[in-house]
Amino acid sequence: MHREEEIITHRDIPYPYSIDPDEMVARFEKCYCSALSDVLLRMGFENRWLGPDIACRTKEMKRSVVAGFAFTVQWIRDPEPDERDRPASRMLANYFRNAVLCVDTGGDTRSGYLGELNTNAFRIKGVRASVIDGGARDSGFVKLMDYPVFCRFTSPIDAYGRNRLRGWQIPVFINGVRIEPMDVIVGDSDGVMVIPRSIAEQVLAEVENRKAVEDETRRFILEGMSAEEAAIRMGYKDL
Repeated sequence: MHREEEIITHRDIPYPYSIDPDEMVARFEKCYCSALSDVLLRMGFENRWLGPDIACRTKEMKRSVVAGFAFTVQWIRDPEPDERDRPASRMLANYFRNAVLCVDTGGDTRSGYLGELNTNAFRIKGVRASVIDGGARDSGFVKLMDYPVFCRFTSPIDAYGRNRLRGWQIPVFINGVRIEPMDVIVGDSDGVMVIPRSIAEQVLAEVENRKAVEDETRRFILEGMSAEEAAIRMGYKDL
């Protein structure tokens, strides 16, 4: 097979939700990953967390939450020079407002992806965050931008010289979790959750209900109610 035939250059993915994208992002950003995990587990989706090594390394999240729609990217190991005309720049032209870049690096354990120049371009496009199954570059510069990058490590080594862009807006895997284009991605200080687009609106409604219950439970405890009494009052088996 010729190398050119291995490249999946682009797929148009229509917006799959009935809720306005800005509203959907804003509502998910009022939630948090632990509540999402609980809701997904109850719905039978156990493995939707990207794991402890995919952490935000460019921003102190504290209580911040970032959410958006997956723009998936896949790279493959290939030390040969890329004969194509600026494929990564052409891909960047397809980024959209409220995207979260989800990058499958093909198991690269040394290189850094999506550095300072990329990040400046992302921010102009309205990209909300990057999730990288590997390393990120220029982390000091990116920290100054207050832009969240969830990744395994940071590295000064340029990825483009030893890897080849296979395609974008195709299914990818990070830590065994399948990510489809336009899945909902939510990241906070606990890491990153992936919500399949087929159930994302249902999950949003469920997690908002759960958050309301947790907020009320928290209020009871802060007002002096015992944890046991608060749990009984709000219908929890236990806190």
